[in-house]
Amino acid sequence: MYSIRMVRVSIGERRQSTEWEVDGHWHFVTIHCHQSLPTAAKLELQELDQALAALDIKSEGFRQLQQRYLVNLEKHLDVGSSFAPFKQKRACEMCMMAFAMMQDEGWLVGEATIMPNHVHLLIYRQNSAYSLTQILSRFKGRSTRWVNQGLKQAIQLWQDDWFDRRIHQNNERAEVVAYIRNNPVKVGLVSEWSQHRWRISGDA
Repeated sequence: MYSIRMVRVSIGERRQSTEWEVDGHWHFVTIHCHQSLPTAAKLELQELDQALAALDIKSEGFRQLQQRYLVNLEKHLDVGSSFAPFKQKRACEMCMMAFAMMQDEGWLVGEATIMPNHVHLLIYRQNSAYSLTQILSRFKGRSTRWVNQGLKQAIQLWQDDWFDRRIHQNNERAEVVAYIRNNPVKVGLVSEWSQHRWRISGDA
């Protein structure tokens, strides 16, 4: 298990909270696709979400319950049985372009992988005019537009919220890099992480 603090927020809540928007730290972000979770999984996660709302964000109980939340989320996402647009090559190509634009706008993408129904990003603010909230909103907006154009359809691509872990130490960063790289292997997309085409990889 990682010792990295993680928070789940909606776009609206993120604008009201600056605790996690700090320079000088890597952020491990997970964004899942709209309707990528079955109804039963949503109900289960909603119950955990309500329990989290009653806890102090800095408490050990909050950390443990959030870790449980993330484990449950990943379990359902890894099945990939619901909405999974990134099973299509064209959608992956458009998402990779959106990663590149994020870097053009001053956020370094140190590691990233595209899964069938979610993405993982390890990002760092360099010389950017955009906050974490803003850069993720821009990524989601342009990737939605480009995927829809590429697939000639009109869909809501992403869920409104995302998951963010702020990384404090290099060993934590290495653990996250390994996690991101291993995700496609874990679900059987490839046998070695380097075989996964839809990724960005740097030095751990």
